[in-house]
Amino acid sequence: MLVGWENWSLPRVLSLLLGVANIMIWLQVTIWHARGKFHKWQMWIPVIALPILGLFSILLAILPYRWIGWSVTTLSLIGLLSGLYGGSLHITAIRGRTGGWKMENLMSGPPFILPFMIAATSFIQLLVIWYQ
Repeated sequence: MLVGWENWSLPRVLSLLLGVANIMIWLQVTIWHARGKFHKWQMWIPVIALPILGLFSILLAILPYRWIGWSVTTLSLIGLLSGLYGGSLHITAIRGRTGGWKMENLMSGPPFILPFMIAATSFIQLLVIWYQ
């Protein structure tokens, strides 16, 4: 059906999908952090890093060069560490709200799952690149 797609391996398709996923997560993170008026400098980390990681992942799927693979590896490591760091910041922020770990705070406070989603997509990207 699509010309040239029969030569695409599973890692290339997964890299393409993870790149698109990172772009979509970036859009949501940017909206929520803009709503928070970027009151902490750490809020800029995913806003800057996610589109770069997403675009490089897509580029790796299209042009699987060694230097792009190393770039995506470095960016994925940064995404993994910053996702874990962001998750800890979100959990700390929820715990610091009035009432602490109440369902209301989990629903209206910072989304504590989203940074871990960034860490998970970065980890999966590392597996796609290095586990063969």
